[in-house]
Amino acid sequence: MTPRYREARQAVAALVVALCLGVTGVVSQVASAVAPQPQTTLLVLGDSLTWGTNYFSKSQTRLAAAKNFEVVLVDSRWGRRISGGTSTRYSGNAALKQLVVDGVRPTAVIVALGTNDVAILTKRREYVALIQELMTTIGNVPVAWVNVHRIDSASTVRQSQRFNAAVAQVLANYPLASVFDWAEVAKSNPKVIDPDKIHLTPLGHEVRTKTYLEIAAALAQRASDMTTTTTTTIAP
Repeated sequence: MTPRYREARQAVAALVVALCLGVTGVVSQVASAVAPQPQTTLLVLGDSLTWGTNYFSKSQTRLAAAKNFEVVLVDSRWGRRISGGTSTRYSGNAALKQLVVDGVRPTAVIVALGTNDVAILTKRREYVALIQELMTTIGNVPVAWVNVHRIDSASTVRQSQRFNAAVAQVLANYPLASVFDWAEVAKSNPKVIDPDKIHLTPLGHEVRTKTYLEIAAALAQRASDMTTTTTTTIAP
């Protein structure tokens, strides 16, 4: 084999390899473009107020029907607090961590916790620590925290106000987070509050569900804005 012939064969082989790599790169880009995207998921994390709203006013079904998110999950339990311990029943933080282990990846979160915490804790710094802990677990996704309204005693009235101030303080550090002022809704329409001055009446369940629908629409828009403002550059 002459040197000239050998060089020609090597050049052809290099060209074939280059063409193959180019085709592979194109195929990879096409496959990436057509791969199914993760489903958008709304998580509503709550206590007995959310449980009642879901049971009596079908909030999960109605949130799903609104189609702001492809998946809607309402996870609520009686007596649940924001955090504390490892029980997924009584700790919202533990419940969220378990959901993540189980494969749930929330696109947005409605947090409706704190009603039970204000009956146990009294200091603003304690509320701040719990709220911060849950926000850290949630991560960088849109969040709306529904604040609390307890009027069953003078102490829970004061502590609800203190808690709501703590929620506003912590969430001010999260550009994707906001507070929904449920306390103001309840004050303007006392008929939503049960005679026990903690839970909700049938009207309250309906108002709360409509609140969740309103929040979900806003969170979906916030999540969409995140997606459209994120750009990806593909090398030629």
